[in-house]
Amino acid sequence: MKRSTLAAGLKAAAGKVLPEQAMTEGGESSKKSVPKHVLIGGHFLPEVRRTLLLVQAEPQNAGRTLKQLLGEAINDLCAKYGKPQPYSGEE
Repeated sequence: MKRSTLAAGLKAAAGKVLPEQAMTEGGESSKKSVPKHVLIGGHFLPEVRRTLLLVQAEPQNAGRTLKQLLGEAINDLCAKYGKPQPYSGEE
């Protein structure tokens, strides 16, 4: 029986490596790469999207993408809680 991707992800998050992930066919331990980008999302009322687009339309935000504005908001939230600011503005 094949383990689900969700189960594998949960085990990895818990710091446990599944036996089939620990060794490759050649007996070498597998080295999985860390993804460069991950999706962070949520479902909000349509008014939230409209408001974000209004913020993006402000003259001081000309040329800035929604991703850049959300990254700035994430950094502001992290600063509020005394956590490192993860967004560096890289695309």
